[in-house]
Amino acid sequence: MRRLIVVILAFLTLAVPGPAGAGSLGPVLQQAQDVEQPAVVIEEDEEAPKELAWTFRFLVPILWLLTALLLVGTVFSYRRRLKKRFRVTS
Repeated sequence: MRRLIVVILAFLTLAVPGPAGAGSLGPVLQQAQDVEQPAVVIEEDEEAPKELAWTFRFLVPILWLLTALLLVGTVFSYRRRLKKRFRVTS
C-alpha cells in the first residue's frame, strides 16, 4: 500500500510543470500575446444558399405520407371491426 502511495505521489510531482519549464517559455508566450492580427487573414465569402440533402427532400415526405396512410388505414379498419362486433338497436 505504501509503495502505491509513493508511486502516485512521484507521478503527480513529475506531471506538474516546474519553474524550469515555465521560465523557458515565458518570452515566447509574451510575444504570442502581443500579436494583434492573425498570421493569415481569411475573408468570409457570402454563403451560398444551402441545398437540402436528397434524403430530406425525398425520403422525409414519403415517410410522412406513409405514416398518414397507415394512421388513416388503422382508424378505418378499427371502426370497421367495431361495427361488426356490435349492432345498433333503436
